[in-house]
Amino acid sequence: MARIHHRFEHPKSTQSLSEGLAEYWSANSRLKRDEHLCTAEARQFFRSHDVVHVVYGCGTSMPDEAVVKLASLFGTTGGAQVLRGYTRVETLDIYRRLPLGSTLIALLVAPYLVVRTVWRCARQNRRWPWTGYEAFMDTPLREIRDQFGIRVARERRGEA
Repeated sequence: MARIHHRFEHPKSTQSLSEGLAEYWSANSRLKRDEHLCTAEARQFFRSHDVVHVVYGCGTSMPDEAVVKLASLFGTTGGAQVLRGYTRVETLDIYRRLPLGSTLIALLVAPYLVVRTVWRCARQNRRWPWTGYEAFMDTPLREIRDQFGIRVARERRGEA
C-alpha cells in the first residue's frame, strides 16, 4: 500500500471534515487562499476542491490531483460544471508552475487512475455535495465516507 502522509488520507479517519481541512491547509500552506482569489466563484471553487481532497483522502501529488479532478466530475454534485473552475486564470497559473517530471509520471499512471476512480465514483451510494457541504463539517470523515460510499485514493480491497 502507498504510504499515507496525513490522517485525513486514512480510510477510517475519525477526524471531522473541519479537522481534516485544517490538516490539509496546514500541510499545504503554499496553496492559494481566499484573500488571493479575485472572485467569489474562484473562492468557492477552490474551497470545494480542497474539501474533495480531504473527503476522498487525497494529498497534492500529481496522481492525487488527477483523482480529485475525476472525483469532482463523477463523484460530486458539481458534475461537468466543475470543468469551468479548471479553466480559471488562477487554476491555469497553477498548471504553469507544475514540474514536468511529475506531470509525465502522472500521465503514465493516468489510465489506471481514470478507470479506478470513475469505477469507484459510479459505485458511491450518492454524490458528495460540491457546494452545501457545510452541514458535514463536524462529521467524522469515516462516517461521511460510509454514508456516501466513498473509497479513499489509497484504499485497497481488504484494508481495515
